[in-house]
Amino acid sequence: MTLINKALFPKKEEIFSWIEDLSQWGHRKTGTPEGRKSAEYIAEKMRSFGLEDVKIEKVPSICMTVEDYALSIDGGEIPCFYANGTNRGAESGTFEIGTDGEAQEFLYLGSGEEEDFANVDIKGKIVVCDIYFPPIDITGLMEMFEGAQLYDPQGKAAKELKKYHIYTPGNWPFNYYRALHSGAAGFVGILENYYDDPYWYSEDYDDIGNLYGVDYMSLPALWISRSSGKEMKEKFAKQSQLKGHMKMKSTYGYKNALNVSGKLAGKSPEIILAHSHHDAVFSGAVQDASGISEMLALAKYFSRLPKEQREKTMMFAATDTHYTDYEGHQAFIRRRQELGEKLILDLAMEHIGKETYFDDDYLEHETGEPESRLVYISKYPGLQDMVIDKFKQYELDKTLFCPVELKNGLGEEYEFSEDEVISDAYYFNEAGIPVVSMVSGEMYIYHPSDKPDRIPQEALEPVGMAFAEIALAAAEKL
Repeated sequence: MTLINKALFPKKEEIFSWIEDLSQWGHRKTGTPEGRKSAEYIAEKMRSFGLEDVKIEKVPSICMTVEDYALSIDGGEIPCFYANGTNRGAESGTFEIGTDGEAQEFLYLGSGEEEDFANVDIKGKIVVCDIYFPPIDITGLMEMFEGAQLYDPQGKAAKELKKYHIYTPGNWPFNYYRALHSGAAGFVGILENYYDDPYWYSEDYDDIGNLYGVDYMSLPALWISRSSGKEMKEKFAKQSQLKGHMKMKSTYGYKNALNVSGKLAGKSPEIILAHSHHDAVFSGAVQDASGISEMLALAKYFSRLPKEQREKTMMFAATDTHYTDYEGHQAFIRRRQELGEKLILDLAMEHIGKETYFDDDYLEHETGEPESRLVYISKYPGLQDMVIDKFKQYELDKTLFCPVELKNGLGEEYEFSEDEVISDAYYFNEAGIPVVSMVSGEMYIYHPSDKPDRIPQEALEPVGMAFAEIALAAAEKL
């Protein structure tokens, strides 16, 4: 049964234009002028749709600024890129390595497993390790979630493609922490099964430091490409140790994250939230201008409905700090609680991008389809069946529906587990707010190639309309 008026829903061309607009600034990092431009753009769109109580809320967040980094071996410069969250010796401050001009000793330790570090003195040396991302297969993810269901009527998800999980721990960051724990002076990671360049914006894995008894990723780390790594390893084959220079200067300090929100009053003050995050480390078309633009599409659609057709109040939000400490997300939830705003459901939309894969030479190809989707659904009576029904209605195939336990522990220390919400909706589910969180695992979302040409425009309307249907159905039943 169709609940929405499709004629009122924004067309794909308009949704795509918002993605292009948000992607124009090169990045939208937390606490930067570009991040403010993004927040102001979203707020202005909300006002133009007629949303009420449009606001930009400031939240202090620790942000990393890298002022300088470089790598050279035997006098030759090697293209590199800094590893996010590293070279941090305290809560805040400026930290430097390689400023005295003295040559440093480099040591190659394979993939950096425990046996690679055994009986090797690395104190004061720069450790070089191969970085391998684990393969990803959406059908394989079913085993992590009890009761998971796959909607894939044509069996497309079963096709074997060379794809990798670039946003979850593989041998990184464990090899990094072994180097840190053993007294290394620096770390260089060779991106072996990735694009042949060093530009990967890794997750900040300082929480894993708890396993090693450290609070921060104090060791400076740089990425280099597979080709650069091959040349370096050829030199290591001739001599076990190399001399060179690793330089990195980074500052950690508090900046203002900017959460944007607006409302449309309904017959009930209870709130259904639609949200995504607006911060991005590169152009961020898929990650996550696509999600923000779907949120805006829902905001524009519901603004065209009279109040009497909105059973619940609708709230629309663009969160910040996805790439820093998620403090913005937690503060957003706490602020709603302080204001007495009752969120009964969070609809989170992320990553509407083209599906790609690597060939045996790690050259990238498109399949001509959108990337497979994973939808986290909090265990709440009737919610999973409702969501699956709407995704099927709009023929959004290659979608894995994963039920997750609804928590009530906002403020507790984060502990990773496989069968939880790994998306921008994590803290909402933790706070006891049921979530429907759609996310995809494109390999380019932490790479500069995440530009508007990565968007499968044909998917923009059906994804948005499916979420509009879910919002309307939930408003009647929750």
